[in-house]
Amino acid sequence: MEDIFYYPGMLFPMGTRTYRETGSRNKKTGKLNEYDVTIGKKNKGTCTCPAMTYRPYQECKHVKNLKRKLLI
Repeated sequence: MEDIFYYPGMLFPMGTRTYRETGSRNKKTGKLNEYDVTIGKKNKGTCTCPAMTYRPYQECKHVKNLKRKLLI
């Protein structure tokens, strides 16, 4: 099972938690992109990836992968 990076002490007043999720590899630099994924009270996830700007009402693959890892 993959390790899940969680910012310790990042429990916000509304009960959200912020995690770090690895994205796809950048073709030009060869580095892996990392995005901040926030899970709210009602298990609604938001991400800092560009896909969230195109489809703001649909969860991106990073949120779906994190929910799968957390068994939500």
